[in-house]
Amino acid sequence: MLAASLAHAETLPPGEVRVEIGHNPIGGFDPRQALGGGIDGHWEGETEDMLAPERVRKMLDAGLGPVSLRLRTELAVDAWHWNPRGRWSDPKHSQGYWTSESQPDPKNPICVSYGYKLPRRGNTLDEANDDGYSRLNDGDPKTFWKSNPYLTQAYTGEPDRRHPQWVVLDFGKPVPINVINILWGEPFATTFRLEYATKGGVYFGGHPWNVWHCFPQGCIRHGKGGDQVIKLSRHPLRARYLRIWMTEGSGSALPGATDPRDHFGYAIREIRAGEARRFDFDDHVLHRPDKKQTLCYASSTDPWHRACDRDLKTEQPGIDRIARCGITRGLPLMLAIPVLYDTPENGSALASYTRRTRIPMSRLELGEEPDGQRVDPRDFGALYAQSARLIRSRVPDAVMGGPSFVTVDVARDDDQTYRFDKRCWIRGFRRELARWGQSGDLRFLSFEWYPFDDVSEPESKQLPKACGMMERALARLQREHLPLVIGEFNYSVFPCRPEVDLSGALLNAEIAAQFLCGGGDAAYFYSYEPNKLEQTYGSWGNQIMLLKEGKSSASIPLATFHALRLLAREWMNPLGGYHQVLPVRLPGMEGHCSLISAFALKRPDGSQSLLVINKDAKRPARLLLQGLGRNPVTLATLSAAEYSWHPDGAKGRTSRNLPPSNRKIAATQAAVIPPYSIAVLHAR
Repeated sequence: MLAASLAHAETLPPGEVRVEIGHNPIGGFDPRQALGGGIDGHWEGETEDMLAPERVRKMLDAGLGPVSLRLRTELAVDAWHWNPRGRWSDPKHSQGYWTSESQPDPKNPICVSYGYKLPRRGNTLDEANDDGYSRLNDGDPKTFWKSNPYLTQAYTGEPDRRHPQWVVLDFGKPVPINVINILWGEPFATTFRLEYATKGGVYFGGHPWNVWHCFPQGCIRHGKGGDQVIKLSRHPLRARYLRIWMTEGSGSALPGATDPRDHFGYAIREIRAGEARRFDFDDHVLHRPDKKQTLCYASSTDPWHRACDRDLKTEQPGIDRIARCGITRGLPLMLAIPVLYDTPENGSALASYTRRTRIPMSRLELGEEPDGQRVDPRDFGALYAQSARLIRSRVPDAVMGGPSFVTVDVARDDDQTYRFDKRCWIRGFRRELARWGQSGDLRFLSFEWYPFDDVSEPESKQLPKACGMMERALARLQREHLPLVIGEFNYSVFPCRPEVDLSGALLNAEIAAQFLCGGGDAAYFYSYEPNKLEQTYGSWGNQIMLLKEGKSSASIPLATFHALRLLAREWMNPLGGYHQVLPVRLPGMEGHCSLISAFALKRPDGSQSLLVINKDAKRPARLLLQGLGRNPVTLATLSAAEYSWHPDGAKGRTSRNLPPSNRKIAATQAAVIPPYSIAVLHAR
């Protein structure tokens, strides 16, 4: 048993706890490949400061191994110009479909790169800065949403009905609807259905025929495009959700179109829907070019864009800058490849570039968070397959995987957020890859792990749940029989105080240890680089281990920095090598809410180390050790005696910030693990 659990109480029971460490290994890993950090895009102009030599030295001091380069553009509904040098499909007008240059230029290394907002966007919300909006109801008939042409027969080789495209409007509450007015763009849908729903798995997570209902007059077989008004029913029906489900297109294009991709898919300029009365029409769709518009999601978005669409707020670290600044330690990089809002040609060019520059790669992670963006698994499978096929032609030995689920939830099935049971999604995705004959191009399954959304709930109630959540997630995902990778992990997707306090340190240490001891291949802490505090829901914090100090180059280590350093330099051998996982038991304490976790390793030099996490905020744990030998034991501890956080809004700071304490104890002596603490016992 890898994580031992204690009583269903707010505090640990009094007395001593016996810890039994077995001798027969149950797994193993090498920290040089298994425990790393993730680096993402930032505000424009921050890359140079973020990867300055002094910052990099401090980041490396945490002892983490490999690096995962995240993909902020994929979350922002942006196309990624990962190389500023490249070519447009319509170079005369600096627009169209972009492909970055795959041939390196030694005189011009890629230091920064940029995302370009998609002017044919369908989603109201995104997972990055969330400063865009849908063109389906922005109130401007000159703009339009268009679906991804790479999901049509020209690229899939199958009828378009195999990948139906859709748009969903969420009114927030049931409203009466009996008429819809669609202002089509080019190309338009000739065969489509108009459907409504009131609740349930409206994107995925339930059988469509159990959730969606076609309006009595909502089945259209000979659409003519243009400004189309359709009476859906004699009397208004109350619906929270409205869907346009499109299966055949006109193949037409705007005047002057020269790219074949302009003819593929579907385009809509504006949607009005509501209740038609005798003399007027009550439109329930809010048409605005901002977040107050009626919430829209679309099945896909055309990656067409223009030079003027560059996202001026953010930048991505350049691939050459990452490789040369020292942050990778020379270890292979896990590199994100764009899929959802880019072209297969651009993604494969990135893989080819890394091969030509000889930047070592451990994995290519295709896509990021398609589930959080309501992408159908079959559509993502088709886009993934096209990208993987091109990558394989250029980099035959590439290890590809994905799709970096936003969070693998195990307790909820409500798809109105990004938390839902991913098993059905994974099955649909893998079936699609099998249909393409490319099952072998999914070599690992990646996900992100942010267990808590409610940052206002006391962490003393949340932390005891975390071990069970991970245990259930691993049990489900391991049934896929694929190596598992956590591309990002931290306390929450939202900036919050626990992330900069001891509670975040305890959780991050437990996530890494439980996952790696439970059979996971690699886990990457997010975010590696120094950053400042941010606020959400009244709580100031951030997913950081190093806090920027004003405008200086100093970086203040926070609790998670100390915790990860404990793992990397005390629990594990800092030189790396194969570590064997040993079983741990706390007899009589199994089967309860986890207030204490224990993980044991046999290090490459033959010594043993035990990581103990005490999540009880009130009582220490007194441990009697069996299995660590008879030699004196080194006890390193991070607790409130070493670290405390003073919340003060944007000026929050550490009020105590000492490195973990170290002392020697006899192997027969009870080890006292303070309340709310992380401890490593190392027997040489």
